[in-house]
Amino acid sequence: MPERDLLRTLFLVNFAVTLAFGIADAFFSTYLFSLGARGLMLGLPLVCYSLAKIVCSPALGAWSERVGYRHAVLVSLALYLVVSTGYLFNLSVPALTVLRLLQGVSCALFRPVLVSLVGSCAAETRRGTTLATFDISFYGALCLGPLAGGLLKDSSGFVGVFAAVALLCLIALCAALYGIPGGDRCGGNAPGHSRPVSPRLLRRDHAGSYRALLFFIFGRAFGISLTGSFLPILLTAKLGLTGLRSGAILASGTVAMTLLLRPMGILSDRAPRRLLVTAGGTAVSVLYFLVPAAPGFYQMLLLTLAIGACSVLSQPASSALLVEEGMRHGMAVTVGTFNATLNLGFAAGPLLGALLQGSLGIAAVFHAAGTVGLGAVALFALHGGRPETEGGLRPSAKMVPAVSATASSSCESVPPYSHAA
Repeated sequence: MPERDLLRTLFLVNFAVTLAFGIADAFFSTYLFSLGARGLMLGLPLVCYSLAKIVCSPALGAWSERVGYRHAVLVSLALYLVVSTGYLFNLSVPALTVLRLLQGVSCALFRPVLVSLVGSCAAETRRGTTLATFDISFYGALCLGPLAGGLLKDSSGFVGVFAAVALLCLIALCAALYGIPGGDRCGGNAPGHSRPVSPRLLRRDHAGSYRALLFFIFGRAFGISLTGSFLPILLTAKLGLTGLRSGAILASGTVAMTLLLRPMGILSDRAPRRLLVTAGGTAVSVLYFLVPAAPGFYQMLLLTLAIGACSVLSQPASSALLVEEGMRHGMAVTVGTFNATLNLGFAAGPLLGALLQGSLGIAAVFHAAGTVGLGAVALFALHGGRPETEGGLRPSAKMVPAVSATASSSCESVPPYSHAA
């Protein structure tokens, strides 16, 4: 079916882009350091990338609703290609900072549009399964990115790394150019297929269920970024693990998520989604408290595997809830605001972690991740909005369809928002 072909195309595009910048980002700070960047100039390109996503996501999501999703995807991928090609040149640190800023703008446009396209084509009874299947394109690429980047760096240096990034971006652009249709199908957003709203109306209509999702995703992103920044320090400074063992621990959670995404997506189509989000978020937050107490490699490995397994419990359910909100209020602008909150959590986690680590020690960092996570889950439960029906689906009487009934019911497989990129 054409819709299924579109979803396969989106899977390929997301995998290629995520793999490309997974390869580059794993060694980008090392590249800056090799150019002589220190202090502020070392951190500035990384900060500009996050700030661009935070600031631009809502506005670019609204813009994509006006110009059409196909055009928005092509613009974002073209900008990705410009950025990746720029990395091939021997640029100064200020020029690289500009490229990272443009990469953040590209990401702010790319993620909401991709979710909008997938959400428009996901049949209501299979929405969690579809979104979870699509997320494999993200987490699978995250697993492969650092490994492929390391092999390329060892064999061809940074030139080989950035050449691979540019090639993958070119593949993604060509796939989108020929595989994403315009007009009155899942690949477009003809008038009447979505209901864009002003930010003021969006805030008023989202006072309940959407605000709950924002609380949850902020706490989730805060914990992910905080532990991701300080877990390597804990593994080496406290436990004294080798690079191989540390790498196995750091990758284990992502591997667990990748393997369990589809089964959890099926579960989210059959169980109350808000319950799954609450249970998964609570379990992950409690496990954060146990991380500093792990005495060795095997205990830490079990903990990170458990964190990955509990994280994936809430992932497809929260993705499906996000799509439901977008179908009522305008998909791209809704996801854009959501992604801005996500990236705000990613930025806030390491900042607070640095303050806590310097004053109270590294254990306080993981205690903060657990505390903020539990608080976010509590706020999610309190502001959960309207109840769901059986199977995790909410009443759809007031839902504004994002596509025609024929297209919506005929799309069966694949895509969601990516939690970090």
